Amino acid sequence: MIRYFVFFITVYSICPSVHAETNCYLINECTNHRRDSSSGPSPGTQVKINPSAVPTDKGYGVEAIYYDSSADLSLIRGNGRMGAALSPSNSEQTFFGAPGFELPEDLYERKYDKEKYQSQKVTLAAAMDIAEKKGSGLRRYSLKAGAMAKYNKDTTTITPGAGLQAVWGPLTAGYSMYDDESRLNYGDGSQKTIKYRVQTYNVGVYLSSVILNYSHLHLENNEKNYLATVHLYTASLSLGKFIFTASQRVEDSPAPDYNYELKDLENKKIKYEHFGGIQYSLSKNFLLGVLYNYYLLREISVSGTLFF
Repeated sequence: MIRYFVFFITVYSICPSVHAETNCYLINECTNHRRDSSSGPSPGTQVKINPSAVPTDKGYGVEAIYYDSSADLSLIRGNGRMGAALSPSNSEQTFFGAPGFELPEDLYERKYDKEKYQSQKVTLAAAMDIAEKKGSGLRRYSLKAGAMAKYNKDTTTITPGAGLQAVWGPLTAGYSMYDDESRLNYGDGSQKTIKYRVQTYNVGVYLSSVILNYSHLHLENNEKNYLATVHLYTASLSLGKFIFTASQRVEDSPAPDYNYELKDLENKKIKYEHFGGIQYSLSKNFLLGVLYNYYLLREISVSGTLFF
């Protein structure tokens, strides 16, 4: 039984090629390099982590994520050389995102009720093509740079970030760094603001219909007394109109872990999670999929991705 229903509608410019369908989305057979640094099935998540992942293809777009009676939106605009994205949606405590800060009692209640992590942040990101050469094999290369700003509605502050993305033939690599902060609300009415920095890098290889990607995320607070790292190992396979994605997340952090069998928290420094996704291209512009554990709740969700 599917307790929660998640529906992604991603709208952004597609490649002008007739062969754009699944291969354009997954294998990057486009006039540009929309998927070069993405390690998961949601481009919107990558934009909020590495701004150079913003599509620069000419066109407009919007992404809507509906989950647990709420909708997350992202707006995208590209002019062929530059792209911009605006998103109030959350990437923290998602499978491909950074860990979130929350009190143990809040974590327990949220995991028990299978509610996604609530974030009060708005991300504005922009990317620009620095260099690009089209072609096949090692003759093809590209370089993109991006910048972003996160506005925290809780603390009314703006924090910056930047990223790079490079492609050489079948190889891809990306790096980003951004500042962020979260506010904890205690039961006695007191509050605490935690300021921290997130650094990420990823490397990947495109082998015909297969993508292999490794991502590393490093989070450290300003007081240097909280450190978290996340390793992501992702593989995607395109077979006809199907896209199969599998990923393992290894998180090393001092945050407690929720035991789904015992339905209780436990002190566990290393935490393992797994993700699985199957997407099907119903048409050139529409992908329908089933995802497992996208919100780190061991949930089954349904995704739909629309291009035009």
